[in-house]
Amino acid sequence: MRVVIAGGGTGGHLYPGIALAVTFQKLRAEARILFIGTTQGIGEEPLLKRGYQVESISVKGFIGKGLSGRLSSILSVPAALLQSLRILKAFSPTLVIGIGGYAAGPVLLAAILLGLKRVILEPNVVPGLSNRLVAPFCHMVVTAFEASRKRLRTNKISRLGMPVRPEILGPNTLGNRRDTEAISEKLGQRTLLILGGSQGAHSINRAMIAALPALKDEHLFVIHQTGKTDRATVEAAYAAARVPGRVMAFIEDMAGAYASADLVISRAGAGTLAELALVGKSSLLIPFPHAAGHQEENAKAFVSAGAALMLHDGELSGPVLAKSINALLADPVRRQKMEAAALTQGNAHAAEAIVEACLALSEA
Repeated sequence: MRVVIAGGGTGGHLYPGIALAVTFQKLRAEARILFIGTTQGIGEEPLLKRGYQVESISVKGFIGKGLSGRLSSILSVPAALLQSLRILKAFSPTLVIGIGGYAAGPVLLAAILLGLKRVILEPNVVPGLSNRLVAPFCHMVVTAFEASRKRLRTNKISRLGMPVRPEILGPNTLGNRRDTEAISEKLGQRTLLILGGSQGAHSINRAMIAALPALKDEHLFVIHQTGKTDRATVEAAYAAARVPGRVMAFIEDMAGAYASADLVISRAGAGTLAELALVGKSSLLIPFPHAAGHQEENAKAFVSAGAALMLHDGELSGPVLAKSINALLADPVRRQKMEAAALTQGNAHAAEAIVEACLALSEA
């Protein structure tokens, strides 16, 4: 069996694809997986580290670009389509899966022209442009949120949840916390985990620097993923404020970071929310304001479920952020209720359910 997984560009798109690839090979040992993406974003590196075959196409993003950027994106599609046709013909896949991101569009269009079976994953409440366009021409559309159904022009929708990277699952979930976490709780330590997506979030970093003077607490420890650009500045700010923490451009051991966290501050990308649901963590969500409203709608779904609170990026400041953090850390009962609500929003078996449905489709 040969499977193409197309898309990526950010961790939120890429890691669900990796979870699917691992599950395909677990259920079908002979399965060959080819990822098709772009060299932009986090691109090929995480895939090559895991030994996957990777091809790239020359396509540019459309959303959030100015007029010239959008024109450049449109003009890049014909070449990307020809590249996709060449790659698909050479690999001869049984199935093509789009995982979101602008690289998925040309590949799925090529799959339509070649008559290949097609599946897309839509992890956001509000579907992306590429998925909205190709959904009517796909054999199956997988969603994470029920609200996505009314925004897609197809009846071939299955709400199976979103797969997460395999290392997030297992002994680090809420019901199976590490012994080290239990020890830290007995000592009264509280850990704050700050995420900004795979590439960091400048406005969150800036607000956190301003919030540090109001967060001095002998029992507080902060794990902060900053992205490459802001790491040195944020690290210096923690040292100056004498707030204990670990500042990293990118967190490799996300399972460990989640396991130790009492509260998570994060953007509201679909991949991160899927992980927060599976590990059952209370969160303060700050949607990225330039994501065409996708992240805000994702955050609203978690807020409505009682799993999170939300701050808008435009209202973000040091005092506002510090007040929200202190209030939540001081209220363990509220956090416990949020954790329980978060657990209702995920599906720990999403990868298996999606792959089994794909296998049934490919064998039909």
